[in-house]
Amino acid sequence: MVIGNLLKEATAVLSAAGIESARLDSEVLLSHVLKKDRLYLVMHRNDEADETVEAAFRELVARREKSEPVAYLTGSREFMSLEFSVCPGVLIPRPDTETLVEFVIEKFSERENPSILDLCTGSGAIAVSLAHYLPNSRVTAADISDLCVTVAGENAEKNGVSDRVTVLQQDVFAYESEEPFDCVVSNPPYIPSEVVYTLEKDVKDYEPHLALDGGEDGYTFYRYLSTKAVQLLKSGGLLVLEVGHDQAETVAGFLRETNAYKTVGTKQDLAGINRVVYGIKN
Repeated sequence: MVIGNLLKEATAVLSAAGIESARLDSEVLLSHVLKKDRLYLVMHRNDEADETVEAAFRELVARREKSEPVAYLTGSREFMSLEFSVCPGVLIPRPDTETLVEFVIEKFSERENPSILDLCTGSGAIAVSLAHYLPNSRVTAADISDLCVTVAGENAEKNGVSDRVTVLQQDVFAYESEEPFDCVVSNPPYIPSEVVYTLEKDVKDYEPHLALDGGEDGYTFYRYLSTKAVQLLKSGGLLVLEVGHDQAETVAGFLRETNAYKTVGTKQDLAGINRVVYGIKN
């Protein structure tokens, strides 16, 4: 079958399954199988695909039809214009999180040798991106999942920052450090436990609940981090947290209640949602 017809068929299959991004997903999956960019599909839409390519593509489409995330099917996701490996058991990086990374880059772009701690690092997207765009920084990334630790280490290596990123397997609730940091960042689990099971199928059925479930009300990690970061930060150090779309005011309140931050504020994402809460330690 020619490439154009393969895409048309796959788009119809995914559309019938309720996949809103059916055409885009089809193109991404076929590009992955062919090891070509999406422009190649346009320029070669009348080329015949060989049987091996067709079989591999149909297999991926069948899995996507069941709502398996495209990032798990291709094994990668772009974040901050960098390429990250992902797999089942590792949370897929979201564009919203780039707001946090860009904010930290802005704050530390002129700082000499900033030390940064990323808690609940997952794929290492935040830690690796910060190390890449802050070339004088040293970043420690921690996660309770041994799989995430492995993948984050691989992503640091892939993006050429493994010499400045230290990845540790560590429970955030037990993390200790002898040396304080200039910055502590985290995109922790923040979805209320009962809500996790109501999420879209590609999230609730495939992505790790360990990285999604933020406790009964979704604030378990924020309550802890707002006080724990006080111990982990230098005087004047910066705590930066990603939050859910309706959580910024409550999380900012946790920071203020400690009386340990001289400044508490929020940062909006591109949709105008307060996506980041930050505090500057006294």
